[in-house]
Amino acid sequence: YDMLMDYPALMFAIFVYVITTIIFMLNLLIAQLNCSYQATYQDMLGFARLNRGKIVAETMPSVPKGRWERFIGQLRLDDRVEFGEGDIGLAGGVQVFEPAAANITTVDMIRRFGGSTSQMAQWPEEEGGQNDEEDRFDRMEKLIEKAMKRLVPTKGSRKKGGGSSTGQGSSDQAEETGEHDDSAGSQA
Repeated sequence: YDMLMDYPALMFAIFVYVITTIIFMLNLLIAQLNCSYQATYQDMLGFARLNRGKIVAETMPSVPKGRWERFIGQLRLDDRVEFGEGDIGLAGGVQVFEPAAANITTVDMIRRFGGSTSQMAQWPEEEGGQNDEEDRFDRMEKLIEKAMKRLVPTKGSRKKGGGSSTGQGSSDQAEETGEHDDSAGSQA
């Protein structure tokens, strides 16, 4: 240590190394403690559920049969559970209401088709399902063409001072060449 006092730059580098190492090791210790706490918490939840199940299993023989039958009847497990307004689902469930903002869904994932449920009936075709990929490629082609027109300078655009970065110059170019942008109307 006495020899390091003669070399202040070396002593500074060693102090920085030691402090960095201590901080890294403390962070590593915190991460390990956090992981072990999470594992212990999951085990605690599992043991609590097992203990509750054991209590229920021990209590069931002492419940009178008539009381148990009334409880099962109040659950109405034979009635179908309504998923949404007019959407009757399966029987055997318990319906729990939740606020509409709890799980927001913007797209309905269930597709409904009216008509017979017979296996022999033909499945209804989706509206525009086959041309969807072709429409995507057409839109991509139009976007690429617009981008190329903006990148490649034309004779008319240099006279007017060139196109701006806001895209105002591209509408001037489309008017000069007689092209009209109808992609906005087709996307709506």
